Amino acid sequence: MRITKIENQKKRPGRKNLYADGKFLAGVSAETLLKLALRTGDEIGPAHLKVLQETESLLSAKNSALRFLSTRPRSEREIRSKLRQKEFSDDEIETTIDDLQRAGLLNDREFARLFVRNALTLRPVGKAALKRKLLLLGVDKTIVDEEVENELRGTDQEALAATLAKQFVKKARSVRKNEPIEKLRNRLAGFLGRRGFGWDVIKTAIRSELKER
Repeated sequence: MRITKIENQKKRPGRKNLYADGKFLAGVSAETLLKLALRTGDEIGPAHLKVLQETESLLSAKNSALRFLSTRPRSEREIRSKLRQKEFSDDEIETTIDDLQRAGLLNDREFARLFVRNALTLRPVGKAALKRKLLLLGVDKTIVDEEVENELRGTDQEALAATLAKQFVKKARSVRKNEPIEKLRNRLAGFLGRRGFGWDVIKTAIRSELKER
């Protein structure tokens, strides 16, 4: 077969319609055509078509990963899971992961660092909660331990827990003015525990906050 025409797709900029021997052959991206150096007049056989299809599928995997990354940083496991859901092959997933890592767009250590910083800014939580969430996102335990410790260095966990305890008690008192102190203490302990603080920090925060009232 010989490529007889290459034309732009009307509704999809960046995509081309490929014709061989006067008949429609395939829709491909401009990037694939450029990469394979395909032009009108070139011979195209089964082997060429196979390479074209493989190149298109790999490009689709990369674009899917980039769209997923565009909303927020992702861990390697999140990218792998997303691509598996879209039924890309293992080879396509591995190649995509490698390309993203080489480009500096996928790095679990940097992801963990940003995750901790954002969490402390947007919704303060304790060390245990940060580690638990990162592990659930598939970040290696060694990286999690190192980055959480590094980012929390200089952060006063007791002061943070005390601030959250004060906010919790203030809201609780406005809603349940006559709530028994024991019940309030238990609810406060549960709240701080869910936020990932250790028991020693929780006890200090409870003792400090409820002793004032």
